[in-house]
Amino acid sequence: MGQWNDKFERAARRWSEWTMHDYAQTDRVIGKIIEDKARRHPHHEVFRFRDETITFEALNALSNRAANGFRTLSVGAGDKVALMLSNRVEFLLAWFGLNKIGAVCVPINVALKGDGLAYQIDHADCVALVVEQAHADAVGAVADRLPQVRHTIVLDARTLPLLTSWPGREALHFDELMSRPETAPGVTVDFRDLSTISYTSGTTGRSKGVLISHHYWYEIWSQAVMYARYTDEDVLYTGLPFFHTSAHGTTGPAMLAGAQAVFVERFSASRMLDDCRRWNCTSAKFIGGMLSILMKQAPSPLDADNPLRLMVGAAAPPHLWHAFEARFNTRLLELYGMTECSSCLVNPYEDRRAGACGKAITGYDVRVVDDYDNEVPRGQTGELIVRPQRPFLGTSGYYKNPEATLELVRNLWIHTGDLAKQDDDGYFYFVDRKKQALRRRGENISSFEVEAVIGSHPAVLESCVVGVPSELGEDEVKAVIVLKSGQQLSEVELIRWCEPRLAYFAIPRYVAFRESLPKTPSERVEKYRLRAEGVTSDCWDRESAGIVVQR
Repeated sequence: MGQWNDKFERAARRWSEWTMHDYAQTDRVIGKIIEDKARRHPHHEVFRFRDETITFEALNALSNRAANGFRTLSVGAGDKVALMLSNRVEFLLAWFGLNKIGAVCVPINVALKGDGLAYQIDHADCVALVVEQAHADAVGAVADRLPQVRHTIVLDARTLPLLTSWPGREALHFDELMSRPETAPGVTVDFRDLSTISYTSGTTGRSKGVLISHHYWYEIWSQAVMYARYTDEDVLYTGLPFFHTSAHGTTGPAMLAGAQAVFVERFSASRMLDDCRRWNCTSAKFIGGMLSILMKQAPSPLDADNPLRLMVGAAAPPHLWHAFEARFNTRLLELYGMTECSSCLVNPYEDRRAGACGKAITGYDVRVVDDYDNEVPRGQTGELIVRPQRPFLGTSGYYKNPEATLELVRNLWIHTGDLAKQDDDGYFYFVDRKKQALRRRGENISSFEVEAVIGSHPAVLESCVVGVPSELGEDEVKAVIVLKSGQQLSEVELIRWCEPRLAYFAIPRYVAFRESLPKTPSERVEKYRLRAEGVTSDCWDRESAGIVVQR
């Protein structure tokens, strides 16, 4: 544990000796930040895509080329351009190039197809689309439903012939876009201007386009530098997808702190630590499911031999917290946020608390309230609501959706839709999604807590708990479980595991064992799909089997 503490405390000391260059509010524009970094640190390698690195000087020059390329297509201030790309340097060049001319980046989930794909591109009023070969067929299938798209930019020349059948499209290769001069485009961009429209997962209806300004990105990034104590000695690692805002909790902080960001195609439990050792990564991004999967890997003598001083993310399973830190010789920094109010809660760097989302330390007021927006006493569960303390912090709403925007900022507070509670020391604890919380025979149940108990069984790789309709009204508890390779677990054994660890009313009635859970590319379980399917033929029914749980 001494090595672990040394890594953590050395970073804290280094932070106390180092001051991040702060930007005046009017200079908090992505293009200006890149230009400033290119002037002061031209040869610093800020981004790495495996064996490919890019310096600040190259980043500035190449994003200028992209900016000028878009201008030749008559893409200008306020225009929206969809990016359907994996984790590759072209994504960043297109994004930053668009922002240098006041245009707006619209990242598209690369798993989307059909109605969902057509809806996001058309709803965002995209006039151009950048797409790679792997996703060309999905776009082609909905091309006739994208009347506003004037230009399609492809990354593979083999895709160009496919576009001849797309009506009204002008197609070109990304290299042609990048063939323009690397001089600055000379467009004035305001810090309040829109940078990105990021569409939500749409678990409760149509996806909503969250508006993210240049200034809001700066706030997200600068706060990450502060709460994680990033310095120019850090190397930040992520396998989260670029269309997900969490991935850019690595991109921007690396630029501001003068650190380096290492990007890989996707998260791999078997490869992550080798990657971190290879590139000497000192910090990595996670979401909760990743920690569980890492802990389920076969133990190795090399587990603790890694340079990670910190892993930063959300939804760390409380029962794994201390065991994970000890096994992998690192520390977890838990935070809470959503695209609309990123990282409004963070565990204090030197006073973290296992299982907590942290405290309101990043310029937000945070409360827990009842259904009438009245604050509840500490220790009681209610909805988490958030209010920025500074101008232009947080989203200004949802694109072309005033009704949803008004619902989001009801009574001038952002309503997260998440249930939480606060302890006497000011730490907040996530309980469940408000619309995913279960109510069974008069009792409220946290799916999050039930999943934690099931996930703690040594044979279980991961699980998802949802409510399904009961013949008595309200919900019955259904658990869908994936076992570790080579492991066996019966339904009755699972129930007996739960009995001493859960209230009787929270123990699942229905259990289904499956090979995998439905997930988004960012590794979030698509609970709505499991809830919508109801009681399926592979569900074992505890009550039909005559299994009585102990009270």
